[in-house]
Amino acid sequence: MNSSWRLGRIAGVEVRVDPSWVVAMALFTVIFWNRFADPIQFPGLAGGTALLLAVVTSCLFFGSVLAHELAHATMSKARRIPVRDITLFMFGGATSAEIESRGPADEFLVTVVGPLTSLAIGAVFLLGHVLGRDSLPRPIWLGVFGIMAYANVLIGLFNLLPGFPLDGGRLLRSALWRATRSLERATRIAARVGQVVALLIVAGGVWLGIRDGNLLDGLWPALVGSFLFRAAGATLASAQRQRLLESATARQVMSSPPPTIAGDLSLGTAIERYLRGHEGEAFPVMTADRGVAGFVSLRTALRVPPDQPVVAAMVGLEGVTVAGPEDRMTDVVAGMGAGPRRTVLVVDAGRLVGVIEPEDLARYLRRGAPVRP
Repeated sequence: MNSSWRLGRIAGVEVRVDPSWVVAMALFTVIFWNRFADPIQFPGLAGGTALLLAVVTSCLFFGSVLAHELAHATMSKARRIPVRDITLFMFGGATSAEIESRGPADEFLVTVVGPLTSLAIGAVFLLGHVLGRDSLPRPIWLGVFGIMAYANVLIGLFNLLPGFPLDGGRLLRSALWRATRSLERATRIAARVGQVVALLIVAGGVWLGIRDGNLLDGLWPALVGSFLFRAAGATLASAQRQRLLESATARQVMSSPPPTIAGDLSLGTAIERYLRGHEGEAFPVMTADRGVAGFVSLRTALRVPPDQPVVAAMVGLEGVTVAGPEDRMTDVVAGMGAGPRRTVLVVDAGRLVGVIEPEDLARYLRRGAPVRP
Protein backbone atom coordinates (compact mmCIF):
# COMPACT_ATOMS: atom_id res chain seq x y z
CA MET A 1 0.00 0.00 0.00
CA ASN A 2 1.26 3.46 -0.89
CA SER A 3 1.97 5.27 2.41
CA SER A 4 2.62 8.67 0.83
CA TRP A 5 0.18 11.57 1.06
CA ARG A 6 -1.33 13.25 -1.95
CA LEU A 7 -0.74 17.00 -2.07
CA GLY A 8 -2.50 17.70 -5.35
CA ARG A 9 -1.64 18.16 -9.01
CA ILE A 10 0.78 20.63 -10.58
CA ALA A 11 0.94 20.98 -14.37
CA GLY A 12 -1.16 17.83 -14.63
CA VAL A 13 1.23 15.74 -12.47
CA GLU A 14 0.19 14.26 -9.14
CA VAL A 15 2.47 15.36 -6.30
CA ARG A 16 2.84 13.15 -3.22
CA VAL A 17 4.79 13.41 0.04
CA ASP A 18 6.38 10.49 1.84
CA PRO A 19 6.15 10.55 5.66
CA SER A 20 9.95 10.72 5.83
CA TRP A 21 9.72 14.18 4.27
CA VAL A 22 8.30 15.49 7.55
CA VAL A 23 11.47 14.33 9.33
CA ALA A 24 13.65 16.05 6.75
CA MET A 25 11.55 19.23 6.91
CA ALA A 26 11.94 19.36 10.69
CA LEU A 27 15.67 18.60 10.49
CA PHE A 28 16.37 21.32 7.94
CA THR A 29 14.24 23.81 9.87
CA VAL A 30 16.37 23.19 12.98
CA ILE A 31 19.58 23.52 10.95
CA PHE A 32 18.45 26.79 9.37
CA TRP A 33 17.16 28.07 12.71
CA ASN A 34 20.57 27.56 14.30
CA ARG A 35 22.10 29.39 11.37
CA PHE A 36 19.79 32.41 11.61
CA ALA A 37 20.07 32.48 15.41
CA ASP A 38 23.86 32.90 15.19
CA PRO A 39 24.49 36.42 16.56
CA ILE A 40 27.75 36.72 14.62
CA GLN A 41 26.25 36.00 11.20
CA PHE A 42 22.86 37.61 11.88
CA PRO A 43 23.25 40.18 14.69
CA GLY A 44 20.11 41.58 16.26
CA LEU A 45 17.79 38.92 14.83
CA ALA A 46 15.08 37.95 17.34
CA GLY A 47 14.51 34.26 18.10
CA GLY A 48 10.99 34.26 16.67
CA THR A 49 12.15 35.95 13.48
CA ALA A 50 14.99 33.44 13.14
CA LEU A 51 12.51 30.56 13.45
CA LEU A 52 10.19 32.14 10.88
CA LEU A 53 13.07 32.59 8.42
CA ALA A 54 14.10 28.96 9.03
CA VAL A 55 10.60 27.70 8.19
CA VAL A 56 10.46 29.89 5.07
CA THR A 57 13.90 28.67 3.97
CA SER A 58 12.90 25.02 4.48
CA CYS A 59 9.76 25.54 2.40
CA LEU A 60 11.78 27.25 -0.34
CA PHE A 61 14.33 24.43 -0.23
CA PHE A 62 11.76 21.71 -0.77
CA GLY A 63 10.01 23.94 -3.30
CA SER A 64 13.30 23.94 -5.22
CA VAL A 65 13.44 20.15 -5.03
CA LEU A 66 9.88 20.03 -6.36
CA ALA A 67 10.84 22.40 -9.21
CA HIS A 68 13.73 20.06 -10.05
CA GLU A 69 11.34 17.11 -10.28
CA LEU A 70 8.72 19.12 -12.19
CA ALA A 71 11.38 19.85 -14.80
CA HIS A 72 11.85 16.09 -15.27
CA ALA A 73 8.09 15.58 -15.46
CA THR A 74 7.50 18.44 -17.89
CA MET A 75 10.18 17.23 -20.28
CA SER A 76 8.80 13.69 -20.00
CA LYS A 77 5.35 14.89 -21.03
CA ALA A 78 6.86 16.96 -23.84
CA ARG A 79 8.52 13.76 -25.11
CA ARG A 80 5.19 11.91 -24.76
CA ILE A 81 6.49 9.75 -21.93
CA PRO A 82 3.78 8.88 -19.35
CA VAL A 83 4.37 10.37 -15.89
CA ARG A 84 2.69 8.70 -12.92
CA ASP A 85 3.60 11.05 -10.07
CA ILE A 86 6.24 12.99 -8.17
CA THR A 87 7.09 11.97 -4.60
CA LEU A 88 9.04 14.10 -2.15
CA PHE A 89 10.85 12.12 0.53
CA MET A 90 13.63 12.44 3.07
CA PHE A 91 16.51 12.47 0.58
CA GLY A 92 14.92 14.60 -2.14
CA GLY A 93 12.36 13.75 -4.78
CA ALA A 94 11.55 11.14 -7.40
CA THR A 95 9.62 11.42 -10.64
CA SER A 96 7.92 8.18 -11.66
CA ALA A 97 7.96 8.02 -15.47
CA GLU A 98 8.17 5.18 -17.98
CA ILE A 99 11.47 6.46 -19.38
CA GLU A 100 12.96 2.98 -19.77
CA SER A 101 10.42 2.16 -22.46
CA ARG A 102 12.02 4.83 -24.68
CA GLY A 103 15.49 5.46 -26.08
CA PRO A 104 18.75 6.96 -24.76
CA ALA A 105 18.08 10.39 -26.31
CA ASP A 106 14.81 10.70 -24.38
CA GLU A 107 16.48 9.63 -21.15
CA PHE A 108 19.22 12.22 -21.66
CA LEU A 109 16.79 15.08 -22.30
CA VAL A 110 14.43 14.15 -19.46
CA THR A 111 17.34 13.79 -17.04
CA VAL A 112 19.50 16.80 -17.85
CA VAL A 113 16.74 19.38 -17.31
CA GLY A 114 16.62 18.58 -13.58
CA PRO A 115 20.15 19.69 -12.65
CA LEU A 116 19.96 22.59 -15.12
CA THR A 117 16.80 23.80 -13.39
CA SER A 118 18.46 23.62 -9.96
CA LEU A 119 21.50 25.53 -11.24
CA ALA A 120 19.24 28.16 -12.82
CA ILE A 121 17.29 28.62 -9.56
CA GLY A 122 20.59 28.88 -7.69
CA ALA A 123 21.78 31.55 -10.12
CA VAL A 124 18.62 33.61 -9.56
CA PHE A 125 19.00 33.48 -5.77
CA LEU A 126 22.71 34.26 -6.09
CA LEU A 127 21.94 37.32 -8.19
CA GLY A 128 19.45 38.52 -5.57
CA HIS A 129 22.02 37.96 -2.83
CA VAL A 130 24.73 39.87 -4.71
CA LEU A 131 22.42 42.79 -5.46
CA GLY A 132 21.28 43.05 -1.85
CA ARG A 133 24.48 42.51 0.11
CA ASP A 134 25.71 46.11 -0.27
CA SER A 135 22.45 47.55 1.03
CA LEU A 136 22.49 49.22 4.44
CA PRO A 137 20.91 48.05 6.56
CA ARG A 138 21.09 44.58 5.05
CA PRO A 139 17.66 43.19 4.08
CA ILE A 140 16.33 40.45 6.34
CA TRP A 141 15.85 38.14 3.36
CA LEU A 142 19.50 38.32 2.32
CA GLY A 143 20.45 35.27 4.40
CA VAL A 144 17.59 33.27 2.89
CA PHE A 145 18.79 34.12 -0.62
CA GLY A 146 22.36 33.15 0.22
CA ILE A 147 21.34 29.78 1.64
CA MET A 148 19.03 29.05 -1.30
CA ALA A 149 21.71 29.98 -3.83
CA TYR A 150 24.18 27.63 -2.17
CA ALA A 151 21.61 24.83 -1.72
CA ASN A 152 20.37 24.85 -5.33
CA VAL A 153 23.85 24.97 -6.84
CA LEU A 154 24.79 22.09 -4.53
CA ILE A 155 21.68 20.12 -5.59
CA GLY A 156 22.47 20.68 -9.26
CA LEU A 157 26.13 19.70 -8.99
CA PHE A 158 25.50 16.79 -6.62
CA ASN A 159 22.91 15.33 -8.99
CA LEU A 160 25.45 15.43 -11.81
CA LEU A 161 27.69 12.93 -10.00
CA PRO A 162 27.91 9.86 -12.28
CA GLY A 163 26.26 7.49 -9.83
CA PHE A 164 22.93 5.81 -10.57
CA PRO A 165 20.19 6.61 -9.51
CA LEU A 166 21.39 10.23 -9.42
CA ASP A 167 20.74 12.26 -12.56
CA GLY A 168 24.43 12.01 -13.44
CA GLY A 169 24.14 8.23 -13.27
CA ARG A 170 21.15 8.34 -15.60
CA LEU A 171 23.11 10.55 -18.00
CA LEU A 172 25.91 7.98 -17.85
CA ARG A 173 23.40 5.21 -18.53
CA SER A 174 21.97 7.06 -21.52
CA ALA A 175 25.48 7.36 -23.00
CA LEU A 176 26.22 3.68 -22.31
CA TRP A 177 22.80 2.72 -23.67
CA ARG A 178 23.57 4.53 -26.91
CA ALA A 179 27.06 2.99 -27.11
CA THR A 180 26.11 -0.60 -26.24
CA ARG A 181 22.54 -0.59 -27.60
CA SER A 182 21.61 -2.55 -24.47
CA LEU A 183 19.56 -0.90 -21.71
CA GLU A 184 20.17 -3.84 -19.39
CA ARG A 185 23.97 -3.73 -19.78
CA ALA A 186 24.04 0.06 -19.48
CA THR A 187 21.96 -0.14 -16.31
CA ARG A 188 24.28 -2.71 -14.74
CA ILE A 189 27.39 -0.63 -15.41
CA ALA A 190 25.76 2.60 -14.22
CA ALA A 191 24.52 0.87 -11.06
CA ARG A 192 28.03 -0.46 -10.30
CA VAL A 193 29.45 3.04 -10.72
CA GLY A 194 26.61 4.30 -8.52
CA GLN A 195 27.65 1.98 -5.71
CA VAL A 196 31.24 3.26 -5.90
CA VAL A 197 30.07 6.89 -5.83
CA ALA A 198 27.78 6.13 -2.88
CA LEU A 199 30.65 4.61 -0.90
CA LEU A 200 32.78 7.68 -1.64
CA ILE A 201 29.97 9.90 -0.33
CA VAL A 202 29.77 7.85 2.87
CA ALA A 203 33.55 8.04 3.26
CA GLY A 204 33.41 11.79 2.68
CA GLY A 205 30.80 12.17 5.40
CA VAL A 206 32.91 10.18 7.87
CA TRP A 207 35.99 12.24 6.98
CA LEU A 208 34.04 15.47 7.43
CA GLY A 209 32.86 14.40 10.88
CA ILE A 210 36.38 13.41 11.96
CA ARG A 211 37.93 16.60 10.55
CA ASP A 212 35.50 18.83 12.41
CA GLY A 213 35.59 16.74 15.56
CA ASN A 214 31.82 16.32 15.35
CA LEU A 215 30.47 13.16 13.77
CA LEU A 216 27.05 14.79 13.39
CA ASP A 217 28.54 17.03 10.68
CA GLY A 218 29.08 13.99 8.49
CA LEU A 219 25.84 12.23 9.39
CA TRP A 220 23.74 13.58 6.52
CA PRO A 221 26.28 12.74 3.74
CA ALA A 222 26.68 9.28 5.24
CA LEU A 223 22.90 8.74 5.28
CA VAL A 224 22.55 9.98 1.70
CA GLY A 225 25.41 7.75 0.56
CA SER A 226 23.89 4.73 2.30
CA PHE A 227 20.54 5.39 0.63
CA LEU A 228 22.17 5.73 -2.80
CA PHE A 229 24.15 2.51 -2.27
CA ARG A 230 20.98 0.57 -1.49
CA ALA A 231 19.14 2.15 -4.41
CA ALA A 232 21.97 1.30 -6.82
CA GLY A 233 22.03 -2.25 -5.46
CA ALA A 234 18.29 -2.62 -6.03
CA THR A 235 18.70 -1.31 -9.58
CA LEU A 236 21.53 -3.76 -10.20
CA ALA A 237 19.45 -6.68 -8.92
CA SER A 238 16.55 -5.59 -11.12
CA ALA A 239 18.84 -5.44 -14.16
CA GLN A 240 20.15 -8.92 -13.41
CA ARG A 241 16.59 -10.26 -13.15
CA GLN A 242 15.70 -8.54 -16.41
CA ARG A 243 18.62 -10.22 -18.17
CA LEU A 244 17.55 -13.63 -16.92
CA LEU A 245 13.96 -13.03 -18.01
CA GLU A 246 14.96 -11.79 -21.46
CA SER A 247 16.65 -15.12 -22.16
CA ALA A 248 13.87 -17.29 -20.70
CA THR A 249 10.64 -18.67 -22.13
CA ALA A 250 7.47 -19.68 -20.33
CA ARG A 251 8.34 -23.35 -20.87
CA GLN A 252 11.56 -22.94 -18.84
CA VAL A 253 9.80 -21.35 -15.87
CA MET A 254 6.45 -23.14 -15.72
CA SER A 255 5.57 -25.95 -13.36
CA SER A 256 3.30 -28.89 -14.05
CA PRO A 257 -0.37 -27.87 -14.11
CA PRO A 258 -2.79 -29.06 -11.44
CA PRO A 259 -5.40 -31.62 -12.48
CA THR A 260 -8.00 -30.14 -14.81
CA ILE A 261 -11.71 -30.64 -14.18
CA ALA A 262 -14.18 -31.21 -17.00
CA GLY A 263 -16.73 -28.43 -17.19
CA ASP A 264 -19.69 -30.82 -17.54
CA LEU A 265 -18.75 -32.85 -14.45
CA SER A 266 -21.20 -32.48 -11.56
CA LEU A 267 -20.02 -30.30 -8.71
CA GLY A 268 -20.71 -33.05 -6.18
CA THR A 269 -18.34 -35.39 -8.00
CA ALA A 270 -15.75 -32.64 -8.48
CA ILE A 271 -15.81 -31.82 -4.78
CA GLU A 272 -15.27 -35.42 -3.73
CA ARG A 273 -12.73 -36.23 -6.44
CA TYR A 274 -10.65 -33.03 -6.64
CA LEU A 275 -11.58 -30.16 -4.36
CA ARG A 276 -12.06 -31.55 -0.86
CA GLY A 277 -8.80 -31.28 1.06
CA HIS A 278 -7.53 -28.55 -1.27
CA GLU A 279 -9.40 -25.59 0.18
CA GLY A 280 -6.81 -23.00 -0.80
CA GLU A 281 -6.37 -24.10 -4.41
CA ALA A 282 -8.15 -23.29 -7.66
CA PHE A 283 -8.35 -25.92 -10.40
CA PRO A 284 -8.54 -25.18 -14.14
CA VAL A 285 -11.86 -26.02 -15.79
CA MET A 286 -11.77 -27.52 -19.30
CA THR A 287 -14.63 -27.37 -21.78
CA ALA A 288 -14.82 -29.18 -25.09
CA ASP A 289 -15.21 -26.04 -27.18
CA ARG A 290 -13.05 -23.50 -25.29
CA GLY A 291 -10.22 -25.48 -23.70
CA VAL A 292 -9.32 -23.84 -20.38
CA ALA A 293 -12.38 -21.74 -19.60
CA GLY A 294 -11.81 -20.73 -15.99
CA PHE A 295 -11.13 -21.88 -12.43
CA VAL A 296 -13.13 -23.57 -9.71
CA SER A 297 -12.30 -23.85 -6.02
CA LEU A 298 -13.99 -25.54 -3.09
CA ARG A 299 -15.23 -22.16 -1.86
CA THR A 300 -16.96 -21.29 -5.15
CA ALA A 301 -18.23 -24.85 -5.64
CA LEU A 302 -20.05 -24.92 -2.30
CA ARG A 303 -22.13 -21.91 -3.34
CA VAL A 304 -23.86 -23.89 -6.10
CA PRO A 305 -26.07 -27.00 -5.77
CA PRO A 306 -23.99 -30.18 -6.15
CA ASP A 307 -26.09 -31.50 -9.04
CA GLN A 308 -25.06 -28.54 -11.23
CA PRO A 309 -22.11 -28.80 -13.66
CA VAL A 310 -18.73 -27.39 -12.70
CA VAL A 311 -19.09 -24.53 -15.18
CA ALA A 312 -21.92 -23.16 -13.02
CA ALA A 313 -19.42 -22.43 -10.22
CA MET A 314 -16.52 -21.50 -12.47
CA VAL A 315 -14.71 -18.18 -12.22
CA GLY A 316 -13.82 -16.89 -15.69
CA LEU A 317 -10.42 -15.96 -17.07
CA GLU A 318 -10.91 -12.20 -16.83
CA GLY A 319 -7.62 -10.74 -15.62
CA VAL A 320 -5.79 -14.07 -16.02
CA THR A 321 -2.71 -14.11 -18.26
CA VAL A 322 -2.59 -16.87 -20.86
CA ALA A 323 0.79 -17.51 -22.50
CA GLY A 324 2.28 -19.85 -25.04
CA PRO A 325 5.19 -22.10 -24.05
CA GLU A 326 7.65 -20.15 -26.22
CA ASP A 327 6.54 -16.69 -25.06
CA ARG A 328 9.30 -14.53 -23.61
CA MET A 329 9.17 -14.22 -19.85
CA THR A 330 9.55 -10.44 -20.04
CA ASP A 331 6.13 -10.32 -21.73
CA VAL A 332 4.67 -12.90 -19.35
CA VAL A 333 5.80 -11.00 -16.25
CA ALA A 334 4.29 -7.79 -17.60
CA GLY A 335 0.98 -9.65 -17.92
CA MET A 336 1.25 -11.06 -14.41
CA GLY A 337 1.46 -7.56 -13.01
CA ALA A 338 -1.56 -6.32 -14.95
CA GLY A 339 -4.24 -8.76 -13.77
CA PRO A 340 -5.84 -9.44 -10.38
CA ARG A 341 -4.81 -13.13 -10.55
CA ARG A 342 -1.08 -13.83 -10.45
CA THR A 343 -1.34 -17.30 -12.01
CA VAL A 344 -0.30 -17.60 -15.67
CA LEU A 345 -1.76 -20.42 -17.74
CA VAL A 346 0.61 -21.86 -20.33
CA VAL A 347 -1.51 -23.23 -23.17
CA ASP A 348 -0.29 -25.04 -26.29
CA ALA A 349 -2.82 -25.69 -29.07
CA GLY A 350 -5.72 -25.38 -26.60
CA ARG A 351 -4.11 -27.78 -24.12
CA LEU A 352 -2.97 -26.67 -20.67
CA VAL A 353 0.69 -27.66 -20.44
CA GLY A 354 1.78 -25.72 -17.36
CA VAL A 355 1.20 -22.87 -14.94
CA ILE A 356 3.46 -20.09 -13.71
CA GLU A 357 2.92 -18.92 -10.16
CA PRO A 358 4.95 -16.15 -8.48
CA GLU A 359 6.76 -18.94 -6.62
CA ASP A 360 7.82 -20.52 -9.93
CA LEU A 361 9.23 -17.20 -11.10
CA ALA A 362 11.12 -16.66 -7.84
CA ARG A 363 12.52 -20.20 -8.02
CA TYR A 364 13.77 -19.66 -11.57
CA LEU A 365 15.44 -16.35 -10.68
CA ARG A 366 17.17 -17.96 -7.68
CA ARG A 367 18.58 -20.64 -9.97
CA GLY A 368 19.97 -18.03 -12.39
CA ALA A 369 23.71 -17.43 -12.40
CA PRO A 370 24.96 -14.02 -11.21
CA VAL A 371 25.45 -11.54 -14.01
CA ARG A 372 28.53 -9.33 -14.14
CA PRO A 373 29.02 -6.23 -16.27
